[in-house]
Amino acid sequence: MEYTFLLGSIENILGKSHKRARGNYAFHCPFCNHRKPKLEINMATNEEGRNPWECWVCQTKGRSIRSLLTQLKTPPSAAAEILKYVPRGSEIEYKGLSIVELPKEFQLLHTSSPTSYVSNIVKNYLYERGLTDYDFIKYGIGYCTTGEYGGRVIIPSYSASGTLNFFVARTFDGNYFKYKNPETSKDIIFFENLINWNTPIILCEGVFDAIAIRRNAVPLLGKSITNELYKRILTSKLTDIYIALDTDAQTQALRIAEKLIAAGFRVFLIELPDKDPSEMGFKSFTELVQNATELDFSKIMLQKLNL
Repeated sequence: MEYTFLLGSIENILGKSHKRARGNYAFHCPFCNHRKPKLEINMATNEEGRNPWECWVCQTKGRSIRSLLTQLKTPPSAAAEILKYVPRGSEIEYKGLSIVELPKEFQLLHTSSPTSYVSNIVKNYLYERGLTDYDFIKYGIGYCTTGEYGGRVIIPSYSASGTLNFFVARTFDGNYFKYKNPETSKDIIFFENLINWNTPIILCEGVFDAIAIRRNAVPLLGKSITNELYKRILTSKLTDIYIALDTDAQTQALRIAEKLIAAGFRVFLIELPDKDPSEMGFKSFTELVQNATELDFSKIMLQKLNL
């Protein structure tokens, strides 16, 4: 069997496998921790150098052993050893997860000089978006005047252990593309160190939305739930989850809802008007939360028909 060594190296990470048809092997999924082996990996590398894999419960999937190792956050040295047994594509460097660092030009906003011309421009920009001086401190918000991120406000995110795991860089003067983020994986939980996993969470799109919501909000940095966030939700004590995506993302919101309901959570859909949470204000958004609709599969079906 040409993939014996590859199979053995994967088993060293995921545990004992169960042989399936057509070169597939099933493992217990580390992403959703289902009690049965539902993560299937095709060990027979195809002509494109692919080894498709997918968990049939949580739908986490990829097209290569390399993508699987990245999702598992395998150290580069260990990944390199495994990739030696992939017949094609193993010559491609495995980058793994790079270390995230704030730009060297980063300046904390709340410690900047009150007479600084640039810091006052940044503050006024953020005030207009509904942020407060307290938010500058709570979220460790800063900015850069020079360098790769010059002219941008920086909103950092930290893991549960306090390690920087990402940051959002948003222009404050309109002279650049709106966002320029670090070249690293987005499979993280933004603001993870601030989340209370024992009380309901609100899933929203952007960091400014999460800050404006002011209550246990997790920004998705987009319209889909990351594997890392989904895994953390599954292992938490959460019972209720609210979804507050923009009006143009209702299809994605319902897709997330289906996934979470299937996993046993109560899911509520917050129906936003034509404004983001960051544009609405705390009071208006709170009223929407109080009137949120609890979803079930039949309601999701009706919602889809009305889209």
